[in-house]
Amino acid sequence: MSDRSVNSQTLIAVCDSDLSYAGRLVEYLRQEAAFPFEIRLYTSAEKLLEDSDTRGADLVVIAQSQYTDAVAQAGFANLLMLNESDVLLEEPENISKYQSIANIVMHIRTKCTAGEEPVLPSLRHGRPMVRIGVYTPVTRCLQTTFSMTLGQILAGGHRVLYMNFEAFSGLDKMLTRSFRGSVSDLIYYNECAREKLAGQLEMMTEEVGGLHFLPPMKSFIELRSIKREQWSSLLRTIEKVTEYEYLIMDLTEHTDGLLDILRTCDRVYTIVRDDSFSRARCFQYEDLLRRMNYEDIRIRTQYWKLPIFREIPARIEDLTRGELAVYIRQQLMRGGGDTAFMDETETEHGCKEGDEWREHLYTDAGGNPRRSHTRD
Repeated sequence: MSDRSVNSQTLIAVCDSDLSYAGRLVEYLRQEAAFPFEIRLYTSAEKLLEDSDTRGADLVVIAQSQYTDAVAQAGFANLLMLNESDVLLEEPENISKYQSIANIVMHIRTKCTAGEEPVLPSLRHGRPMVRIGVYTPVTRCLQTTFSMTLGQILAGGHRVLYMNFEAFSGLDKMLTRSFRGSVSDLIYYNECAREKLAGQLEMMTEEVGGLHFLPPMKSFIELRSIKREQWSSLLRTIEKVTEYEYLIMDLTEHTDGLLDILRTCDRVYTIVRDDSFSRARCFQYEDLLRRMNYEDIRIRTQYWKLPIFREIPARIEDLTRGELAVYIRQQLMRGGGDTAFMDETETEHGCKEGDEWREHLYTDAGGNPRRSHTRD
C-alpha cells in the first residue's frame, strides 16, 4: 500500500529539471500560497512516471521540456504545462512559464478546483451566530489580548471562532506554529469554489485554549487588498456553513469596510483610556460615526475602561488564568449571571461606566457640554 492510499490529501506533482525555478515554485505553493495539498517535486519525466502515486494526482504541473511522449500517453487526468516557448500550444493546456509566480499559482488553484463534484455546504442547525466586533481607535490598550481572552472564556461552553484583522498579528511567532493557509485562501474559495469552503475552513482552523481561530493575513498589503464586499460575503458564508455560536472579530483601520462590518455586529466592544490623547481619538471616532450616519454602531457599543493589571500571562494558552480573565468574568457575571455572554441588561462596567466615560468625553473640566459636538 502506497503512502498516497493512506493519505487522501490532494496531491500536486511538479516536474521540471530546472531545480532553481521548480524549487521556488514548490516553496511558494507550500509557504506563501499555503496550498493545503501535498506537493511533490520531480526533476525529470522519468522520475514522475516511476512514482505510481502520480497516476492519481489531482494535478500535474510540468515544464514543456519534460512533456515527453511517455508523459502524454500516461493519461494524467489533470495536467498543466509550463510553456517555455513564445508560441501558445493548442494542447495540452499550457501557460507561460515566465510570467509572475502569482499568476501561475492562480492557474494552479483554478485547475485544482475544476472538474470535481460539488460538495454541498452544511447548513446551521443551531441559533444564528452572534457577531462580536472589538475595535478602538486607541493604541496599545490590550485589544487583542482582551479579544482572545474573551474568546477563550466563551469557548469554555460554546463554539467560538476568532478572526484577527491586524496588519502584523505575530500569532504564528507567539504560538511557534506554521499556519496552513490564511483568511485570503477562504476569500478565494468563497468566490471561486464556495462548495469547498466548509472543508477548507475546517482544515485550516487553528485552536488555542479551546478558542478556534483562522490564520490571519500575512501582511497589511494582503489585508488591504480585500474589499468590503468580499468580507461581507465571507462572513455570511461562515455563518451558513459552520455551527459556531460566536464570531469575535479583532478589527483595525486596515480593514476595508470597517464601519460596515461593525454595523453587522450584535455587540461592539471599544476599549478606552482616560488620558487626553485617548479621549481625543475616541471623540474623533464618535464624531466620524455621527457624520457618516453610523451612530447605530455607537448605540450598540460597550465601553471598557480596563484597570491596570500587575501581570498579563506571557503565553496565549494561559490567558484565562490571568487578572484580565478574572476581570472579564466578573463583568460578564454582573450582566445577568451568564458567564457565557452578556445579555440585554449588559454589564455595569460595560454600560454604566461606558455612559459615564462618554459623558466625560463630551464635557469639559467644568462639566459643561463641549461645543464641538452636537448630539442628535
